[in-house]
Amino acid sequence: MQNLRNIKGLMLLIILGFLSCNLEEDIIDPGDDRDKFVSTWSVSESCFKANYTVKITIDPSNSAQVLLANFGNPGPNYAPAVGIVAGNKIYVSTQTTGDGWTVNGTGTLQDTHTINWSYSLIIAGNNYTCTSEYIR
Repeated sequence: MQNLRNIKGLMLLIILGFLSCNLEEDIIDPGDDRDKFVSTWSVSESCFKANYTVKITIDPSNSAQVLLANFGNPGPNYAPAVGIVAGNKIYVSTQTTGDGWTVNGTGTLQDTHTINWSYSLIIAGNNYTCTSEYIR
């Protein structure tokens, strides 16, 4: 009977030992998907045959967002467009930038140096469907 009590006590200690492990230490941090987009990109776009730069930075207010300064080329003095990063894509939902421009689109990271974009712009009531290539 004493042996049975000792075995139960030992089992209880083993179970408590496992429960006291910190599971957070065992979780592998996959990193931040946004990091692969952060850079100043040279842009070649189809709508206006323009070449310009876009700077992508991490949005400190949201763990999934990036800020795209000069997205669509409204000029450097305007607030950046906001994009959501999911894997190798940036989604820019419909929003107003520039002097009342409406933008939305999707960029796909092709490799570490290229993002291909498909997006739309509405400028002064005119609709444009654009593509561009970002290269760093």
